[in-house]
Amino acid sequence: MSSTPPTVQPVRGTMSSALLTGLFLGLAVLLFVLIYLLFPANQHYGALLTIGVLSIVFAVASYLAESFSREPTAQRSLAWGFFGMGFTVLYLSVGLATVYSVSGVTALDALLGIIVITIFLAIAVIGIVWRMRAVRATQNQMVARASWKQEPAPSAFSYGAANSPSVPTVAPPPGSPPSNPPRSP
Repeated sequence: MSSTPPTVQPVRGTMSSALLTGLFLGLAVLLFVLIYLLFPANQHYGALLTIGVLSIVFAVASYLAESFSREPTAQRSLAWGFFGMGFTVLYLSVGLATVYSVSGVTALDALLGIIVITIFLAIAVIGIVWRMRAVRATQNQMVARASWKQEPAPSAFSYGAANSPSVPTVAPPPGSPPSNPPRSP
């Protein structure tokens, strides 16, 4: 006789996930400050663009790191934070370049930069919506699977399985012949 296996519960996050998240976040902040300080004062515009792009790369890395965790809350939070920071830094840097008279950046360059950033943002948002839809579908499947696992397994030897409504107990009556046979020409 076999019994149903106990339901598998996810392992709760421990302090190690918070420690790793804090460590990664601290290293990212240190790297951003280092990038900003390494660029000379007249090239901070390039440093801000580098930090914005690097933030988006970190967002993608954090998103991919979700697949290695049983409880991906920390990775998801980092991905959203870096995503928001990256696009905010890029929009503000490119959009305000002409206001702060950044050398070599014209209004047309800033407009084209904003358009390119907006295209990348639209692609990212479409990917996020697609992923959220897929996660929701998987969760719905898991709910249906859990309710299915709670039902007892049918047995071929039980009376209820042998006489289920899907199996007719008798053959349907034969069809009656038509009252007027067709005439031949």
